Amino acid sequence: MKIMKTKIRTRQAICILAIIGLMNINAIADNKKSANTEVVAVKEEMLTNELKRSDEAFFNSAEALTAMEADAQIDKYATKQILLIKNAVVKSDFQTSAENFTASGSEQEIGKYAQKQLTLIQTRIGK
Repeated sequence: MKIMKTKIRTRQAICILAIIGLMNINAIADNKKSANTEVVAVKEEMLTNELKRSDEAFFNSAEALTAMEADAQIDKYATKQILLIKNAVVKSDFQTSAENFTASGSEQEIGKYAQKQLTLIQTRIGK
């Protein structure tokens, strides 16, 4: 009977150790799951932050590009306006010069005509 008791106690000890082992395995598995969950949460947070930063960088570069394009358009418009103003001034100067030239030319022509008339009158009186 003594052998039977030893076998039963050995079997009980083996069963108890097996149950303890299974509980340890389950505990380790639970720890791994929670550790994996934490790692996944940290990775998700990092990816979310990275996505936000890349979105911000994209929008900032798009805004900068839009601002540069707007500045370029403003510069083009300003250049055109400056050219229009310069052209208007040049045109005005040209018109003034032309009018002055025409005025001086017409004065000369009037002077010549008056001289001819005077010569004709003098020739008529002299005859």
